[in-house]
Amino acid sequence: MTASWENIAAVLEAETVSDAELAERLDCGPDLVARVRASLGQPAFPAPPSATASSEEQRFRELAVEGIDGHVRWSGRTTREGVPLVDHFVTAARVAFRLHHGREPEGQVRGTCLVNHCLAGEHLADRVIRERRREQARADREALDDLV
Repeated sequence: MTASWENIAAVLEAETVSDAELAERLDCGPDLVARVRASLGQPAFPAPPSATASSEEQRFRELAVEGIDGHVRWSGRTTREGVPLVDHFVTAARVAFRLHHGREPEGQVRGTCLVNHCLAGEHLADRVIRERRREQARADREALDDLV
């Protein structure tokens, strides 16, 4: 089935389906589905956050390549600077962090190893983890100073 106004309208009238789900099924943008939905007088039905997260995680699993060295490389789309992207607005590092740590990252996700753009979850840190590590390093230095 192609992504024509008629086909989108037919599915929207026959099924209860989110804009994102139907857009993925018909290989079109969710904004097109939303416009057709609005023209039919149907209320907005964007994908629930869990469905979006699930598809991001699925795409990450498909495109992340684990190396024998413990690092994870990206085989998907990247920015000009080489930043791995799961979609237009979500970096693969954010998804890798979420999968490994079981929570959304706070602030920027940065690598902690020397491999550029490594996506191994244990090699990624958000603002919270970086602050915790700085505090621990400070406490360790103070403890050493007390011993000397």
